[in-house]
Formats: sequence, structure tokens, C-alpha cells
Amino acid sequence: MKKVSIALFAFILSGSVFAQKSIGVRGAFTASTVTKFDLIENVTPDFKFMPSAGGAVFMELPIMGNFSVQPEIVYTQKGFMINESLNMGGKFLGVDIPVNGKVNFRTNYVEMPVLAKFHIGDKESAHYYFMLGPSLGVFTDAGMTVRVLNIFPIKTDLNSNMFKPIELSGIAAMGFELPVAEKVMIFTEARYQHGFSRILDTPVVQLPVRNRTLSGGMGIKIKI
Repeated sequence: MKKVSIALFAFILSGSVFAQKSIGVRGAFTASTVTKFDLIENVTPDFKFMPSAGGAVFMELPIMGNFSVQPEIVYTQKGFMINESLNMGGKFLGVDIPVNGKVNFRTNYVEMPVLAKFHIGDKESAHYYFMLGPSLGVFTDAGMTVRVLNIFPIKTDLNSNMFKPIELSGIAAMGFELPVAEKVMIFTEARYQHGFSRILDTPVVQLPVRNRTLSGGMGIKIKI
């Protein structure tokens, strides 16, 4: 939490030197999965998208014309689901997976994207925009829910030492902004986030597990 507090302070301070900046909040529905890897004894099931929700605060800093920079602080949950009735049996990350067990695997992150934002048309009226940039994610915790015969949920916290503390990723987004009052805009937005770094820190074998996330959300921004 100390690292997050320092990052949040730097995030707020960074905007103090820019004129006509905006602050805002965004809520999002996310669907995430991971790259395939051998789960249990060379069994590689189909990973389904795991639904979840997240939120963000951000500051838009105009640079010139229709170009801005948008740093953010984001809370997000990532992971995957296995919905097929697989006759797996065995262990995964130290957790017993029963026969016909279904898995819901999640990791939580506080992320700090810095996005280049390009407004299309008059940014003071209704218009589209797109964004592109890197993101640094700080791992907070992880867990797994196993359903036996799709009825009995067994929830387990996972050892944080199994996960890399930092995730590097890239974000591409497109959205639509609409003015609703003086200095106030609402927006809707779609994003794709592509993980570049591995998320598991397993001994001996470095599993090539990387996050992939789709999201859609809405928010509000206010000029200050």
C-alpha cells in the first residue's frame, strides 16, 4: 500500500503544472484470460474469459491541440475460467483440483497506465478519441475458486510468492465523449490490454503465462 500511496501522490502532483487539465473516474466491466500453458500433467484445457469489474481515477493533461497525456490509477482483476467438466485431478499452484473440478483463477492488480490520447474532431463537442500506451501493474493478491460437480465452491487464497510483483503491459483504447454541462463530459470506452511480462514466478519451469484483457466502461471527467 505504501507504493500505491506514493504513486497516487506523484500522479496528483504531476498534473499541477498543466493548465486546463481534467480529472475523472471510470468504471469498467472486464473479461480476462491468459495465454495457454500446461495446467496439470500436460493437460492444456481451453481457458475461458473471466468476468469481473474494475475502476479507475485519471487526469488528462493537454499537451497541444488534440493531443493529451492521461496518467491513471486503476484497480483491476484478471484471470481465467475453466468451464468444461474436465477429468483433471491433481494439483495446480499447490491447490488440489478434484476430478470434474471447475476452476476460477484470479489475480488482483493496482495499475498505473500512462496513455497518449488523441481527440478526433472538436474536443469541446461530441467526438471520438483513441489512446495508446504502457501500463505498470503492481500485484496485490490472488485466489482460486474450485467448484466440485459445479455445485460446491471451494475458495483458496494463493501464495503471493508464486507471482511476479510487477506486470508490464500495453493498452489500446477507443471511446466517445459527450458534453453534458459546462466543463463536464461523460464518456464510454472500450479497451484491450496485452500483457508483455510473465505473471507466475514458479521455480525450475518458467511458465509462459501472460494476461489478456478486454474491457468496456463508462465515466465522467471534469475540467479544473
